[in-house]
Amino acid sequence: MNAHWPKHKEFHRVQKKMAVAIREGTWLEHDRLVAERQARHAEKTGSEYSKRSAEALALNDDLHAADKAWRKIIKQWPQRAMPHFNLAMVLQLSGRYLEAAPMFLKAMELYEDGTKDWAESAADAFNLLKSPDCGEVPKPEWWNDEALKALSARVVALAPDNHQTCAMRAFVLEGHALEFEANWNAGPRAAAEVKEAATWYRRAARVTPTPADTLYYEQLRRECDEYADPLLAKEEADAAKARAAAETEAEKVRAAAEAEAAEARKVAEAKAKAAADELLAQEDKEKHQASTKAGNNGKAKQGKAKKGQGKR
Repeated sequence: MNAHWPKHKEFHRVQKKMAVAIREGTWLEHDRLVAERQARHAEKTGSEYSKRSAEALALNDDLHAADKAWRKIIKQWPQRAMPHFNLAMVLQLSGRYLEAAPMFLKAMELYEDGTKDWAESAADAFNLLKSPDCGEVPKPEWWNDEALKALSARVVALAPDNHQTCAMRAFVLEGHALEFEANWNAGPRAAAEVKEAATWYRRAARVTPTPADTLYYEQLRRECDEYADPLLAKEEADAAKARAAAETEAEKVRAAAEAEAAEARKVAEAKAKAAADELLAQEDKEKHQASTKAGNNGKAKQGKAKKGQGKR
């Protein structure tokens, strides 16, 4: 008893915390509404599965009884996803994370890929598997940085109003940026990724059913903003300097090009003027030669006329 007392004490601490979260949140009201819907469906269709599910949902304020009820349903309908998901929720609320995580993965496997239920199961599984309590739990094939970024993007697209999906996306984008240690091969994060993580934490805070989680997500949002904002400001300042330097360099290049072009025009104009002057000089020379030749021809004709008059 002495050896097991620390674990037993921790179990009761978790139970007490979960009880407060359930009481302050909307879990019981949500389950009550779902149970009523299942009961009406069972009454209308005579479905034994719906009837048993409604009865199990009605027990969710008694976690021990709910655990037993969902296990019986799973035994009778092993290919149904919903009982696995609900049992996982009960186990999680009981603080039995090592059992809950594989059950969420099983629900994810049984739900149709790409559906809202599939996305919520994936997020719930992730948010347990990332915890130190589940360090020894075998991880799925998508437990790597590239796959988690892609999966979390799909998850929030399918279920943007679920706090667990929002928290999953935020935590994946955050990586090692804050004090948390991501237990997968998370690489370095750009400031823009951490800033997006803050956005998803903010959304998680708005849609979570418990006040305690609201405060928790808001704190994470602030920490992400405090981390990312100075880096983004520095990146913007560096980008502005780079743009200014590029513009200055471009202006120098333009000025040099314009000077070169002006010099080229000057040389071309000088050559053109020289060619024009040469052409004018040539024309003047040709005119002068033509005028001289015409004068000489006139004198020659006049001389011949006088010579002929002398013979007569």
